[in-house]
Amino acid sequence: SRFGLSNKFDTEFPSVLTGKVAPEEFKTSISRVNTCLRKNLPVNVKWLLCGCLCCCCTLGCSLWPVVCLNKRTRRSIQKLLEWENNRLYHKLGLHWKLSKRKCETSNMMEYVILIEFLPKYPIFRPD
Repeated sequence: SRFGLSNKFDTEFPSVLTGKVAPEEFKTSISRVNTCLRKNLPVNVKWLLCGCLCCCCTLGCSLWPVVCLNKRTRRSIQKLLEWENNRLYHKLGLHWKLSKRKCETSNMMEYVILIEFLPKYPIFRPD
């Protein structure tokens, strides 16, 4: 994990999605998210190094660009997942979202993509 965001999400098809989503669609969606991360994280690393070098002189204010870039990356992934949901996954009864979770090995937080099953509404039942 870098800055609380994984630098790459696993493209392995989860077995619980068998019969719900085509493996190709899943891999396409994950690769779109990974491409977004690949474009944004190198910039964040450069700003982090610069911010750490100047941290003592600026009393920590030099780390604000990293915080803002991290927020922008997170927001762009959330928008991408919302687009994917509207395009395909809501029609299949699934909802993808970016969620914060505590790491199992340490006290750090990481972001994961949660895939939730939407409840089916009985449309033939009278009101």
